Amino acid sequence: MAENQPTNEPSKPRWPLILGALVGGFLLIAAGLALGWYLFYRPIVNVAVQLPAPPPPPAPPGPDAAQVKALEEQIEKQKAANKQVEDQIALLKERLRADVCTLKDPTGKTPPGSTPAPAGALPERKSEAIPGAVPGPAVVPTVASAAAAAKAGKMNAADLAAALEQATVLVISERGDSGTGFFVAPNFVITNRHVIGRTAPGGEALVLSKHLKTGYVGTVVATSQPGQATQADFAVIQVDVPPGTARPLPIAAEPSALSEVVAAGYPAIAIAQDRNLRRLAAGDLKASPQVVLTKGTVSVVQNKERNAPIILHSADISAGNSGGPLVDACGRAVGINTFIATNQQATKANYALGGTWLAAFLRAASKPVDWRADACI
Repeated sequence: MAENQPTNEPSKPRWPLILGALVGGFLLIAAGLALGWYLFYRPIVNVAVQLPAPPPPPAPPGPDAAQVKALEEQIEKQKAANKQVEDQIALLKERLRADVCTLKDPTGKTPPGSTPAPAGALPERKSEAIPGAVPGPAVVPTVASAAAAAKAGKMNAADLAAALEQATVLVISERGDSGTGFFVAPNFVITNRHVIGRTAPGGEALVLSKHLKTGYVGTVVATSQPGQATQADFAVIQVDVPPGTARPLPIAAEPSALSEVVAAGYPAIAIAQDRNLRRLAAGDLKASPQVVLTKGTVSVVQNKERNAPIILHSADISAGNSGGPLVDACGRAVGINTFIATNQQATKANYALGGTWLAAFLRAASKPVDWRADACI
């Protein structure tokens, strides 16, 4: 009976076990989180924070000293060239504002401190003509020659250019004034009075062209009285050139309005680029600039009723063209380019003294005239 009696020992409490389990579980969770941060999160953060900066790009190679020096020299040369161009443009603008013939030396400008060439400064030789050569007689066209001229008609461009190159000359006076002239007979050159400046009959002038191959010193044998631009402005130079060298231009009356004309001469603005001009300025008489040709039409012939016709035309002329021929399509001198007129609007009018006026002056001076009365057809 005693074995079946219940024991009276008290039961042990369980809360320490529960608390220990909770603490252990908490520790396990903390350890897992710490392990996870150590294995996964920490490397990512470290990589992102500690990633080194990329290296700087390599510096461009420094310029080569030789190339830099060559470039600087090229820049200086270009600056010098630009300065020359600016000076030339300024000079050309000054010339354009001038009258047709205001040059003081073959280059179109008077060097600072220079003085006009004194008498006798031109070459002393009178000419390079064949000994014994004498000026040819006055050319008087016969009926046969007039008929031949009437049949000749208009010249083609090549023949007309060749005729003008053989007839037109550069004229330089004793004082350095210069302009253009052209042969009206084998030994006679016509030009403007103002081209030879103050040179009186008996004075000398230098005549040259690319066709003549050298310069010839001629004598002024006739001049008109100096005056206003619309008055007579002619001068005749007698120059002995080898026979057959020059090709004189015949003279004809002024053409009607809208007729084609060609001007020949040595405008300073154009011949400034000709290298032969520099050689000529240095004293080489065998160097002559090329004659310049411009084409246009007759606008009107004025002052016919006063026997002093002047031709307004569109063939471009400028300083240096004075004394040059204005020819028709048949190669006949219908005028002599003499002056231009300008206004504040920069409008320019080109004028030539008419062929009938020129022929009348030559006859009055007892000089040869090859007059052509036939029409240019």
